[in-house]
Amino acid sequence: MPYSINHVHIRAADPHASAAWYTEHFGATVLGAREVMPGTITVSMDAGGPVRLNISSKPDGTPDTEAVAELNRLGLEHFGFDVDDIEADMARLEAAGVRVVLPITEVGGGTKLSYIEGPDNVLIELVQPAR
Repeated sequence: MPYSINHVHIRAADPHASAAWYTEHFGATVLGAREVMPGTITVSMDAGGPVRLNISSKPDGTPDTEAVAELNRLGLEHFGFDVDDIEADMARLEAAGVRVVLPITEVGGGTKLSYIEGPDNVLIELVQPAR
């Protein structure tokens, strides 16, 4: 059986507030919210592609340690969104106070990318494929 990515999962102090951020900035839509693991709430979202975005509260009794939204860290470093107009998207995000981790950078063949910090210290890449 071939494998495909089913979802990206984020832990959040307030999954509903994080979901609202993805709705505001990327047009994601909430598919539902329910208790998946005992004592946690998971908000499932459609972020415009075949991979679901799940945002869950942390289980009771687990530490409050947080990752840092920085490039080149070990583990899951980031996930990315395709965009049509990276300049317009970055201007909109910066105007909304979103922290830019890496400004727009052109890479091989005309592809442009940039990194921002989302809620819960999540590193997000915006990719404008070469035209």
